[in-house]
Amino acid sequence: MKKLLLTMALLGAVFTVSACSENKDVASDESSELLANPEVTQASTKESESANGDSGTDETGKYEKIQYGIYELYFPIIKESDKIRGVEYLYDAYFAENVNVHKSINRPEGTSSVEGNTQLSCCAAAFPEFAVDSEEKQITRDEMAESKNELIKTRVASAYRESDEETNISYERDEEADRNKKMKHEFKHVDVQAVSFALYESFYETIPNLTVNVYGMSYSTWNKYMPEDDVYSINDTKAMMTALAENNYSDCDKLASRKIDKSGVYYMDYSEYNKDNRYKQLFIVAEFDEMPIDYAVAINDDMNYNISNSQDYAKWKENNKDKFIE
Repeated sequence: MKKLLLTMALLGAVFTVSACSENKDVASDESSELLANPEVTQASTKESESANGDSGTDETGKYEKIQYGIYELYFPIIKESDKIRGVEYLYDAYFAENVNVHKSINRPEGTSSVEGNTQLSCCAAAFPEFAVDSEEKQITRDEMAESKNELIKTRVASAYRESDEETNISYERDEEADRNKKMKHEFKHVDVQAVSFALYESFYETIPNLTVNVYGMSYSTWNKYMPEDDVYSINDTKAMMTALAENNYSDCDKLASRKIDKSGVYYMDYSEYNKDNRYKQLFIVAEFDEMPIDYAVAINDDMNYNISNSQDYAKWKENNKDKFIE
């Protein structure tokens, strides 16, 4: 957590979307309707007072330079025609007031929105070399490069939210919790999750390779790491996740995989991956092969759904099967 806070302080260029968009108002019908148009982003429906009124292009004309408090942010400038409907771009990730807009317009037919994990969500502005005009900024840029590789290059998420018995809130969000305190946990299942990737492939000559893998952990494998009564601590979970990563998730079954090279909204059908209830938990690993300091990216997975009408959902899925990670 200390490292995360440090990263958030470094020019405001790296921090999770959940951290910068929590507790915002629900989207109005007007904003949702505007955003449904491919050429309109959420940021363009609002005044940018959050940017403290100072923005403009940099000297190259390629980046939008925004003063974010005392920090400078550099967002790649792309054509409105290159923006994809439903994708959350950097401006939205940093400054959006209506965080539920994307959740609404990306909802599959035959489903309803539910609360779920948002562990893939992250955003990072660029820090181009030409922006370094002092020794202090060079130090900051070097620190940011390290932090981006630590926090953005690989993102790992659990499909099912694990809530403790006392608060019924995911302990992973409780910064004050005793990390060694063992508590009873309940698993909250969701059926489908959407993930928005803004990769800015039209801006850069090349972009890092991104692969998304979905793994299933059986009940018996889970119990190799965790007690059967589901009484465990935050540190117990951390130890298990560290061991899984070190073994390249070899203890799990790979259920789906996809290389993502274009911005868009992609879907994971957990109800299909785990249709026989074979798995205690599903893990999603989104990994870039590199994370350059001048690369900008935004990922938003705060879009969880349960199937409410199986026929409508099946029809919608068939018509959108190219968007699924399988």
